[in-house]
Amino acid sequence: MAQRTMKRTPRQQSDDIMRRMPWSFRLPLWGRLLVDVLAGFAVGLVGSAAHRMGVPWNVPYGLVLSLLLVGVSAWSARARSDGLGVGFHLIASGAAVMLIASHASNSRALIIFGYTSDAYSPIMQKAGIVWLLGMVLVQVLVLVMPRQWCHVPPRERYEHESTH
Repeated sequence: MAQRTMKRTPRQQSDDIMRRMPWSFRLPLWGRLLVDVLAGFAVGLVGSAAHRMGVPWNVPYGLVLSLLLVGVSAWSARARSDGLGVGFHLIASGAAVMLIASHASNSRALIIFGYTSDAYSPIMQKAGIVWLLGMVLVQVLVLVMPRQWCHVPPRERYEHESTH
């Protein structure tokens, strides 16, 4: 018995590729942008809380990890919805950081915009400024890097998966 091979239309091939993409890539544009905004806001909150870890001991590992988190999240936004996604991510993360910075009391500030004191190290004095400017700089760098660097290929098809 001869096996029939069905020709697939470009639309069917496109649907198959989309099924093999991560869930957030399969959403419509407004859904992908919503994911970018939520991720940006979460990164802004987490990074603002974590950027001062290790700073009192002159080992700003929290700042490095926070900026790395921003970079990974912005890269995901760029891969998911290109430059528009990074723009929404930048706005949301900036809004989260400014929300935290504007609601801090004088004695309990999470983001300190720089001060001079002999009691604190230079890293501790400038960690807030480095966090704010670094967060923006990392996202701008993700925005200007080549599009190919942000490509997410569809996953490989499993052997038991149907092709139609």
